Amino acid sequence: MAKARVRIVDGIDAGIEKELPEEGTVTIGRRSSCDLVLRVDSVSREHCRIEKNEGAYWLHDNGSSNGTLLNGLRIEKAKLVHGDVITLDRVTLEYLEESDSAHTREMIREFVVQNRPDVDGTYTAENSLIGKTLKHYKVLSVIGEGGMALVYKSRDERNGDIVALKVLKRGETVDQENLQRFLKEFKTGSKLNHPNIMQVYEIGEVDGTYFIAMEYINGSSLQEILDEKGRLSAEGTLKIGIQVAKALEFAFSQRIIHRDIKPENILISREGEVKITDLGLAKELKRYVSVNITKTGEGIGTLHYMSPEQVENTRDVDQRADIYSLGATLYECLCGQPPFDEVGVWKFVEAINEKPPPNLNDRVPNLHAEVWPVVDRALSKRPEERQQTPTEFREELERLLTVVKADRSKKVPSQEA
Repeated sequence: MAKARVRIVDGIDAGIEKELPEEGTVTIGRRSSCDLVLRVDSVSREHCRIEKNEGAYWLHDNGSSNGTLLNGLRIEKAKLVHGDVITLDRVTLEYLEESDSAHTREMIREFVVQNRPDVDGTYTAENSLIGKTLKHYKVLSVIGEGGMALVYKSRDERNGDIVALKVLKRGETVDQENLQRFLKEFKTGSKLNHPNIMQVYEIGEVDGTYFIAMEYINGSSLQEILDEKGRLSAEGTLKIGIQVAKALEFAFSQRIIHRDIKPENILISREGEVKITDLGLAKELKRYVSVNITKTGEGIGTLHYMSPEQVENTRDVDQRADIYSLGATLYECLCGQPPFDEVGVWKFVEAINEKPPPNLNDRVPNLHAEVWPVVDRALSKRPEERQQTPTEFREELERLLTVVKADRSKKVPSQEA
């Protein structure tokens, strides 16, 4: 049998490998005495082990808290095959052999015990892509899921770069409306090369599976950050808003509007770099003729962040709808909840069209006096009363950030005697 090893794919120890012995057991976990130590708190002390038996290597879960997944399936014991992807919560490992001539990806796996938890998002029919290769992208793990597509962390086998692979969901056939939106997302994204917009590399299809290869962001969505923290400081909110406004500014210069700005579609790297994503609803502005380029049900966006005119007619909105959506997003960042959160669609629509948003000063203690007027203007019912371009909004946010920083520095006690 060929020599075998496991390699850590991601995290602080990415690239570390452990060669598997011809006899004996390799333990993997957080405990310092393990043969392969993973320095991640969510990994159990002795999470799993690999043993040689009957001429093959077998992966065993050691009763870990978060389970051991092999190519997206939660297992207790399973035979390993070259190229398998092992997931231990937030750590991804890869099983490799110098030669895989004795094993093929089509062989029938022998799962002694295979658990398929109903509520565990790690097991869906689509997740069977884990461990496979689409074109030249090796699929490693799931990093996100929406109604239309799954997003996988993947590796470009040509150069070793990590990318995000957005894969269109499919049943017996591919939904044609979703496919058209998917193709439009690539077409739009390929036009927009900007530091604050997720870069799109290529679109491809393998055996009826459509995918878009995109820039991988090592971080979290703004929605995930808000779910964890509740709300953000005025200074942090303004820094995010400025970067989103820069992205919208560039898109507007290319006569493109996003139409679905919301916390879920704003990604923030660990270094604090902000990028907008999900251009499936984006629209190209026409100078004189209004052209409906969406399909039925498309372009609706998310109600919490939609402007009154987008609720009424998504076809004819312009860049000021994006300004409203960014204003609603900043509102939620500051106070932990969107401007309107009514129960029932019609009450929601009525509030968006008629009710003024609750004053942020009533919801956020000690909010700088100049913040609310800028956000309130962005949330104006009438588009002509808002900031008219992303550039104007960015400039207002930059001025606000300068004022808020200066005010904070005045309140810091002097350290001089």
